[in-house]
Amino acid sequence: MSLTTHLRTAAVLTLAAVGCTVPASAAGASAAERPPALPSWGVGPATFAYLCANAKDRDLIPSGPCDSWRLVTADGSIFSVPEALAWEKYKDPDLVGEPGALAISPDGTRVAYHQADDDHVVVRDLSSGETWTIPYKVPRGSVGSPFTMRFVRDGSGLAITSTDSSDVPTVTFAQVEAETARRMPKGWTLLDADPASGRLTLLKSPELEDRGTFRTTDGDRVTTVKIPAKAGKHLIWGAFAARDGRAANLVPKDPPACGPDMTPVWLAVFSTRTGKMTTVKPKLPADVYRADVIDWLGREEVVAAAGRERPGKAPDAVVGSYVYAVNVSTGASRLLTKLSTTEQVYEDRLVVGGYAAAQGPVAGGKAAKPGDRGCG
Repeated sequence: MSLTTHLRTAAVLTLAAVGCTVPASAAGASAAERPPALPSWGVGPATFAYLCANAKDRDLIPSGPCDSWRLVTADGSIFSVPEALAWEKYKDPDLVGEPGALAISPDGTRVAYHQADDDHVVVRDLSSGETWTIPYKVPRGSVGSPFTMRFVRDGSGLAITSTDSSDVPTVTFAQVEAETARRMPKGWTLLDADPASGRLTLLKSPELEDRGTFRTTDGDRVTTVKIPAKAGKHLIWGAFAARDGRAANLVPKDPPACGPDMTPVWLAVFSTRTGKMTTVKPKLPADVYRADVIDWLGREEVVAAAGRERPGKAPDAVVGSYVYAVNVSTGASRLLTKLSTTEQVYEDRLVVGGYAAAQGPVAGGKAAKPGDRGCG
């Protein structure tokens, strides 16, 4: 069934940009009651996780049977993750707390989460049960709480992003197995970290009145280049993913006001060293009304999380119902997975993983006639 959650444009784009891919539906997940706890080992790979909204709660928050993250594996098993903070409760019962953070590695073998009992960030290997504690303590009830996380590349790195009261991001980059962490320059999000060379690729996201910027740090050499303001007549906006000196972005039709109309019209690929841009039309189904790039698959494809309109129904309000691989040279796309759950996802708290080894057919499926979007 389609999920009913709110599209909060700026927040959704920010979350997608740091890898906390926004909600949708997922592989037949159903859990009316709290699922069994995640075993300490012998599980995986994971494909997605989400917080559900308690339908019996006046604020539809993750309370009662929804008081822990749901983790869904490739075989359709659903587990709760009681060790992971689901949401931060306020002492004032009239105030709704903030959700916790969780991430899944691209291959689905690792999860990272805010550990509820001591506010540290923990990474767990789902198969072996081995855990690593990141030297980062989450600040509760203050600026920087909540925060978001995403795995970088193969899961050996983890980017932890918090924001201050003016929404300026601060990123901590952790080397998981070394259990080390270092702070990135304030105001920049981390797109890529090459474990072989140590090269870092950072982003200052585009704003309504300002062009975005790439910053590459390679040893003592630092290169900063501006991102073009538009692809054709369309404003460059939303999530970026980078790998090996290239970054990709799905350019929407009409962000961010007026609805908006976030239909992807261009797949733009940039050199992060020169800013040079090439574009191709993404060959996604006609009823895709929104899509965000979340990662790269090898040299020729990016991963995109997309929302689609349903025949005869209003469109979902969130990204992440479908996960596609899109070729950066031809625009051809293939469906990696469809995400669905019978539960209502709390706000935009759904994360995607396990797509690195997924194989899928050329994108297709029953498409609806696109409805009016944006301003009309």
